Amino acid sequence: MWRFVTAACKKRGVAPWPLVRRSLKLQPRLKPLEDRRLLSVTLVDTVPAVPYVGTPVIWTAKSRGHGAHALYRFSVEMPNGQFQVVRDFDPGSSIAWDPMQEGTYEIRCDVKTSYSARKSEAVTKSYTAQTRVVGNVAVVSSMANPLVALYSAPPSPGSSMYVQFAQQGPTLNWRNTSPLPIVAGESTNFIVAGMLPNTTYLMRHVLSDGAVSAPLSFTTGSLPTNVQFPTFTVRQTPAVGTDLTQNIIFHAGINKGKAQLNTVNTVATDLNGSVVWYYDPVANGFRGYAQNLEPGGTVMMLGGTPTAVAGGYDRLRQVDLAGNTLRETNINAVNARLAAMHQPKILDFDHEAKLLPNGDTVVIGSTPKIVNYKGRATRFIGDEVIVLDQNLQPVWVWNAFRWLNTNRLGFDHPIPADWLHANSVSYSPQDGNLLVSLRTQDWGIKIDYANGTGDGHILWKLGAGGNFTPISNSTQPWFSHQHDMHYINNDTVLVFDDGNTRQAADPTAHSRGQEWILNEQNMTATLVVNADLGNYSSFLGSSEMLPNGNLAFTSGGLLDGTGQSIEVLPTGTTVYVQQMSELEYRSYFEKSLYSAGILDS
Repeated sequence: MWRFVTAACKKRGVAPWPLVRRSLKLQPRLKPLEDRRLLSVTLVDTVPAVPYVGTPVIWTAKSRGHGAHALYRFSVEMPNGQFQVVRDFDPGSSIAWDPMQEGTYEIRCDVKTSYSARKSEAVTKSYTAQTRVVGNVAVVSSMANPLVALYSAPPSPGSSMYVQFAQQGPTLNWRNTSPLPIVAGESTNFIVAGMLPNTTYLMRHVLSDGAVSAPLSFTTGSLPTNVQFPTFTVRQTPAVGTDLTQNIIFHAGINKGKAQLNTVNTVATDLNGSVVWYYDPVANGFRGYAQNLEPGGTVMMLGGTPTAVAGGYDRLRQVDLAGNTLRETNINAVNARLAAMHQPKILDFDHEAKLLPNGDTVVIGSTPKIVNYKGRATRFIGDEVIVLDQNLQPVWVWNAFRWLNTNRLGFDHPIPADWLHANSVSYSPQDGNLLVSLRTQDWGIKIDYANGTGDGHILWKLGAGGNFTPISNSTQPWFSHQHDMHYINNDTVLVFDDGNTRQAADPTAHSRGQEWILNEQNMTATLVVNADLGNYSSFLGSSEMLPNGNLAFTSGGLLDGTGQSIEVLPTGTTVYVQQMSELEYRSYFEKSLYSAGILDS
């Protein structure tokens, strides 16, 4: 959510570019510049009649003297006085921005002639967002997404608050948003999401001292008819032991081979398979797929223009639950920075985008290289793990070609063009290093990240032919062509084992959900859960630990083109299954769409 912000842009020209006339109340304030003839910025006529919090504004930049292919970067000023990039350098000269806190913002636009250009010009403008609250009573407002509401609480005492919402009825089962800090004398505004269509809900805010406001009612709208939704079928209803507190499933679907912009694939359902939230690809003009639901209610997505690499797109975007873009970058902007760091360029972003504990973002990008393979110059596709700072600028890079042997091709997948197929990155809480899943190598490798100070060398390899001795009753303990390998604590790793190697030898073999406990001193890996998921997913998939100790896995690439979200007991017994009518990259069972930092009711 954007809270304290502002904007800017600039341009060359012979004469000043005229500003569009606005009423004094809405007219942006142009800061003095060294040479006004160099730039011009206009604010298009989409400024709302009343500039309320939660009402999007379109900012449009026009420049002179930067050529036919000028690039624009938009930023907003944060409470600490620093500008945060909303969208990095891009040919698009307009951006939609939604202020989520009352106050005066500075919006900045930088303009330059090319991605490699070192110099740019900039201008800032001011915009004041007004509160929706009158007096001391909260207000609930509709948003563009019919399943999402904006809850505006009046100025309140205390340090923080959160919002509770529940379906109206004889029994109120309250859900909580994440808490937000209270700014003295100002309203506090929440995006409330995770509601059924055409349903009345009660909402109230709760202060840090426990004081609760009187509830307000809000009725959601209908699902739009201009987009296509997947269908969801409950294949196994909740059995004894199901974690019923985790009763929302966040689905990151992926429409393989489909070019329709109007197909929804980032969506959440309840345990009945009913839609309670979605990201609208038409309204937001963004084709792609989600990577992760992040703490506090934001979503990391890859999208834009698909690339030749499987799962690859040219843009990375972080959005809030209203669908607003919070931050965005593209491979051209990132490649310009990589070149300055003397790192190889990437062809795309693919398979992973995730926040690290310090607020940086880790992504995977494919990178090509010509290597000598079997005596011939051969084009390989490898991977780079890139850490971006909070302005989406690369600050740390790991290049697989530096550390791995190109003569080793994965079993049953000997394709140089898909040498590694990295598909997940996980942060190690014990030592600040990174665990990278290499699908076509059948390995998870731990690389020396050390919270940004490491040199990237490989600390160990987990899997067949790696550095660990498996401890297991299974005759085939090791995973193959795995997905979503990640830490759940200092020494425990979850894996979705697609099981391609086992399936090639035995067509009746199924995919598995695994939990491994690693002893890095003795280099042993103990397989404590090895759940047969009852089907075979040749690709895609995810893994998750639930609060009650159950595990959840996604068999995302079933042979009929569907995916399943499956919950199992620690014994491996399946207790719940929901099927999506599309392929499913990942899915996660959640208590709410705010994921982390939620106060229990």
